[in-house]
Amino acid sequence: MRTSLLRAERLGKWFGAVEAVKDATFDVHPQTITALLGENGAGKTTVLKLVLGFLSPDSGRFSFNAERVGYVPERPAFFPWLRGDEILSGTARAFGLSGREADREIGTMGRRIAFDPRLLGRKVHTYSLGNQKKFSYLQSLLVHPDLLIVDEPFSALDPATIKSVRALFLELRAQGKALLLSSHLISEMERICDEFIVIKSGRVIIQENLPKLRDGYIFVRFARSQQGKWASIPLPYLQKTRDRFVEWLFPRNRLREIDHSLLETAEVRPPDLETIYFFLAD
Repeated sequence: MRTSLLRAERLGKWFGAVEAVKDATFDVHPQTITALLGENGAGKTTVLKLVLGFLSPDSGRFSFNAERVGYVPERPAFFPWLRGDEILSGTARAFGLSGREADREIGTMGRRIAFDPRLLGRKVHTYSLGNQKKFSYLQSLLVHPDLLIVDEPFSALDPATIKSVRALFLELRAQGKALLLSSHLISEMERICDEFIVIKSGRVIIQENLPKLRDGYIFVRFARSQQGKWASIPLPYLQKTRDRFVEWLFPRNRLREIDHSLLETAEVRPPDLETIYFFLAD
């Protein structure tokens, strides 16, 4: 059984009469980038706030097997009277870093994400949204977390910084770290994630290894006018109808059951993460 740095078991949360999170169960593993996917209002941010202790669960439990956990919110917020250097100095002291160690880490990480060190003498709430996001990364990574949790990792960042942060995530994974990234940018998540969790209406409907799922299924798309010819193909497969087409997510090991002449009339390709997501989340 694989080690989990974060384990959530049947988490539940109510806001009045609304059940925002329902029996959410998932794991985050070391040396793995896990994407948390779901539409607006699906419960992603609420799940993150539950495991981070910002909200108390009404049911279920969670546990960490990580000494240090970093968190970068979608919209960072800071005390308006504190400068950047004061916040980082306090963070370093809280985690036992010397001033020299902190300065070295701040300089190295700041260069990685193109953070202007001159901003540290200003109050953080006066930064642009992009620089507030960069500063939140700087503060979280200063203490070398075993697990980094990020809500919308690329929001407010410019393209060059997105590329740098993406490379940083891959480097952290290579160091054995775990990352849990909640994002709407499915194409970005596909480039870097190893596993994905889909949450719908507050419930985790699947957690799966992306390469394994992608290798196990094939995407098949054919015209609705041809649907009668495909009717003899037995289940299981997932089906969607879009305009003039029918789309399947079909087990790859059963392709031999489909007549070759039928396959020649269809679009057949490996599924990308966006295709898999929309089959599962709709």
